[in-house]
Amino acid sequence: MSPEEIVEFGLRHTYGKLVNDGFEVLSVMPEANMDPQILAKKEEQLYFIVIRTDVYPNVGDLPSISRITQVNEHAKKHNAITKFVSLGILNANAKTEEEKSKLYKGGEFYINYSGLKELVRVTG
Repeated sequence: MSPEEIVEFGLRHTYGKLVNDGFEVLSVMPEANMDPQILAKKEEQLYFIVIRTDVYPNVGDLPSISRITQVNEHAKKHNAITKFVSLGILNANAKTEEEKSKLYKGGEFYINYSGLKELVRVTG
């Protein structure tokens, strides 16, 4: 899978989870450099959701502090809550450690899905 397909996979997976959890997804932005990637609503509350997806042994990492600050400030202007989702994807058919990070379009995967977390980076 290409980096773009990995980002899209993470968005699709998160989209499905949000819908199952009662969110109304208002928009999805598949560009890797756009934050938030998903704008959603639940019980009249607006949510800005930042998603990062990576390949085993990694999981999606938080954006930089400056990016988090930018997203949080933008959300505040719109009375939105910011959330972060981290995903890690592993090839479910891997026989060796090396194969775990090789993802193929249409393949089977194990997914490490964090769920919705606060969009903050603790320093210090």
